Amino acid sequence: MVTLPDPPAYADYVLDALQAWRAEGLGTALVTLVEISGSSPRPPGSQIAVAEDGRAVGAVTGGCVEQSIVLDAMAVIQAGESRLERYGEGSRFKDLKLPCGSGITVHFDVGLSDDRLAALIAARTVRQVASYHIHADGLDFEKVYEPQRRLVIAGQGNVLPWLERVGLMAEYEVRVFSPDRNTLTHPAGFDAGLLDGFSAFVSLFHDHGFEPELLNKALASPAFYIGALGSRRAQAARLAGLATGWDEAALSRIHGPVGLDIGARTPPEIAVAIMAEVIAAARAKP
Repeated sequence: MVTLPDPPAYADYVLDALQAWRAEGLGTALVTLVEISGSSPRPPGSQIAVAEDGRAVGAVTGGCVEQSIVLDAMAVIQAGESRLERYGEGSRFKDLKLPCGSGITVHFDVGLSDDRLAALIAARTVRQVASYHIHADGLDFEKVYEPQRRLVIAGQGNVLPWLERVGLMAEYEVRVFSPDRNTLTHPAGFDAGLLDGFSAFVSLFHDHGFEPELLNKALASPAFYIGALGSRRAQAARLAGLATGWDEAALSRIHGPVGLDIGARTPPEIAVAIMAEVIAAARAKP
C-alpha cells in the first residue's frame, strides 16, 4: 500500500520554497498546470514546488489529486527526467478522477537551472514581470510571473488593522502609513514610490485633512486601484476639492465609498468589502 505524503501547503507563489530546498541539498521538481479540459478551480500556470523528501507547496486543483502529483514528482526527481502527465479525464490513471469530471495536464520540471530560478526570483524582488517557458512534446507554454500585488494603506481607526490582516491573507504585500504608528506625521512623509501598476491605495482617514495631498500622489501614480473611506457626501466633497488639475476620468479612479456594497457594518466586514473590491479591480479583464 502506497503511503501518500501530506497535502501541499497552499501558496500561489512557490519559487522561494523551491530555492530553499535546493539550498538544503535536496532534489526538486517544479510542477506546472499547463492544460485544462473542462472546468478547474485553478488557472493554467498554477504551480506546486516539490522536494525529494515529500515536502510540497502550492496547488493545481482544489486538492483532488495533489498528493498523487507529489508522489509522481518525487519519482520524477529520482528518475531525473522532466515530463508531462495527464490526470482526470483522458488520463492513464483510471483510479484518479477529478470530481468535476475535468482533465488536467501538468508538467514536471527537474531541469530548471539554479541560475534561471534565481533570475525569476530576482525579477519578482525588483517588481519586474518575468516569464518561465515550457517546451515539451510539442507543447509551448509560458508562465508569467508578475510582481506580488501590493496594498498601501494610509489612515487611522479600527478598520486599518483589519484591512492589513485581510490583505496579508489575500497574499498581498501590505504597507501601512498611519499617525497611530508614527509612520505618517505629515502627508509629505507618504512614499508614493510604492504605488506601481501592481499596487492598490486605500485612504482610511475619518479626518479628511490628510487626504488631498495623499490622493493627489495616488492619482499621479499607475496604481490599479484607489479607494477612500467615507460617505457619498464625503466622496462628493472629496472630488470637488481635487477637481483642480484632474479631469473626470482621473477622478473616477477614486472608489468612494470604498469597498463593495455588501452591507458591511463592523470593521472586519468593512475590511472584507474593501479587499473584495481591490481584488475585483486586480482581476478585471482589459
